[in-house]
Amino acid sequence: MEFVFECGWCGEDNYFVGRQVGWWWADKWEVPSEWDCHCCDGLNYTPDPPWTEA
Repeated sequence: MEFVFECGWCGEDNYFVGRQVGWWWADKWEVPSEWDCHCCDGLNYTPDPPWTEA
């Protein structure tokens, strides 16, 4: 599943494909805990779920 996160520095949308965690947890996903914006290279931290699906 793909999720969208907004950069806290420039406001640009960044998209990540989540990896499903465990076969019994159909609604549990793993995404990077921190990431660099593809537009401004600003360091961001992933907020706690629930996340916005892309």
